[in-house]
Amino acid sequence: MRLLLLATSVAVLAARARQPAGAPALAPGAVLARYGHALATLRRPKSVSFQYSVEQLGLRNLEQTHRVYRSGLRERDETLAADGQPLPIPSIRIIENRMDRYDILAVAPRLPAYAFTFVGLRHHAYVFKTLAHAAGPFTVTAVELDAGTYLPAVVRFRIAGNGARGSGELHYARADRYWVVRMAQITAHLTNGARAHERIAWSGYQFPSSLPPSTFVLPRSTVPPASASL
Repeated sequence: MRLLLLATSVAVLAARARQPAGAPALAPGAVLARYGHALATLRRPKSVSFQYSVEQLGLRNLEQTHRVYRSGLRERDETLAADGQPLPIPSIRIIENRMDRYDILAVAPRLPAYAFTFVGLRHHAYVFKTLAHAAGPFTVTAVELDAGTYLPAVVRFRIAGNGARGSGELHYARADRYWVVRMAQITAHLTNGARAHERIAWSGYQFPSSLPPSTFVLPRSTVPPASASL
């Protein structure tokens, strides 16, 4: 997985499911068991559309708004605004074999790859520190598991490699029947001494039963933009 400013390697919850008031807190082992079950039974949409805005500072300054349509591994990315200004005609890119790097199943730490240490309850979430048993370019350092769904509401991480090291966090919440990314931010320090910061915010999720084939056909008059991408 990577954020936009990395070559390799997310927010207020709209309607966070919560543990009923007065319900007793579960033991850490029971929480982790429910966490594993929640990941294993997570619903996945056949198709999705959403909007995201991205801001980058440091490495390069960038501000863009996009609308994305995704079905399976096919994606249509429309750039709606750049540098804070709406584009008269959106720039369109069609991407094949696109993996969702922010999918919670791609990000969430799991046993036995990680050791979990219970920290406590915070804002209707069970907080665990996590320690990866193997080093990698992306490692999760902590998770906050929503007390109603036992899915990660916040994932904190570190990145290292490709001339950069840094840390950030991803925020997730329910949209309709699905658990989706809402916000991402990262601050990275580059080997040349520069510092870069990036923030992405997602909104406007819709889950159509399908998308027409024409969604993934590039209009002949459209030239793909040189822009940021998820």
